[in-house]
Amino acid sequence: MKKAIVIYRSKTGFSQQYAQWLAEELHCKVLPFRERKKENLEEYDVIILTGGLYAGQMAGLNWLKKQLPSLRGKRIAAVAVGCAPTGFPGQPESMNTLFGGTPEIQGFYCQGGLDYEHMGAADRAMMAALRAVLKRQEGKQEMLEGISRSFDGTSREYLVPVIRWAAQA
Repeated sequence: MKKAIVIYRSKTGFSQQYAQWLAEELHCKVLPFRERKKENLEEYDVIILTGGLYAGQMAGLNWLKKQLPSLRGKRIAAVAVGCAPTGFPGQPESMNTLFGGTPEIQGFYCQGGLDYEHMGAADRAMMAALRAVLKRQEGKQEMLEGISRSFDGTSREYLVPVIRWAAQA
């Protein structure tokens, strides 16, 4: 495989975990998002961003999209990390909304988790509001229970498609 880098933007650690696992598997550099300006991405053949999903938006994705003009010819992927299980209803539509307008970026999804202890006040408030909405809706009990407590749903197996994609470089 050619020279690769994995950049992560993580609030509670799940995206960072996936980035570290990817770097181990691909034998490449891993870099926190806040240090991204220290690297010349043009030196890499494969660039992978991992970032959390928040209200349907992936952390760091807008930044990556802005880099596309200077990264022509590079293999670029983004791994969206959310608390929903892989294959959740609406996942294809959600991923198409995120990545459909940028064919230069190969999009992937991996289940992360929720970590209320390490979540900021704004994110905890947003989750409390979501729980309040779900309590009032019929048929949302399973989803409500799923987001009512912290959990870790990460698994290296979710990275298999990403690793296969990167190996094609």
